[in-house]
Amino acid sequence: MSSEAAKFITRVLNPFVCSLATIFVAIFVQQIPTVQKIAWFALFLLIASVPLGIFYLDYVKGSISSFWSPEGKERQKAFLAWVLVAFICTALAYFLQAPRLITALGLVLLVLGAINLITAAVFKLSIHSELVTLFVLTAILAVSVSLIYLAVLIILVGWSRIYLKDHTLSQVSLGVLTALLVVYLVLAFFGLATF
Repeated sequence: MSSEAAKFITRVLNPFVCSLATIFVAIFVQQIPTVQKIAWFALFLLIASVPLGIFYLDYVKGSISSFWSPEGKERQKAFLAWVLVAFICTALAYFLQAPRLITALGLVLLVLGAINLITAAVFKLSIHSELVTLFVLTAILAVSVSLIYLAVLIILVGWSRIYLKDHTLSQVSLGVLTALLVVYLVLAFFGLATF
């Protein structure tokens, strides 16, 4: 594959799109009224939108060296926003007694955001790899194991990040492993781990 293919993959399967896809799957498989699904989707959209907005504003101001692969320290403000909105969203899901998968997704996003915030100063985890892995796991667990073929997306995203020299193999691998571990532990805590 070429450099153009790698750029296409990394831009289409970006963290924002993967977050939206994950949120959509987790919420719209629930057996709740459509109005509630839309309300939960709008609320969880904040987890994806607020950090992206802060990140974009920093990029426009020139505080970030690259929109597609900033240095770890340059991502800390967006990660802090991620943690704060994920905490609010998770707390609301808990207190409003959302379905377990919705609350669990909020907690997964909160934990991933906290890990990224803590490690950003010393290690650059691949957020692309983390969030595409979260999407694939959510689709498999919430919809059907027959969607296992989506795992190819993890490989494609990892390849594109390494090919473009935005990440190393260890950064991509640790992004995937972090998502796997956090999803398993949180879903096990909620009694939803079926793997």
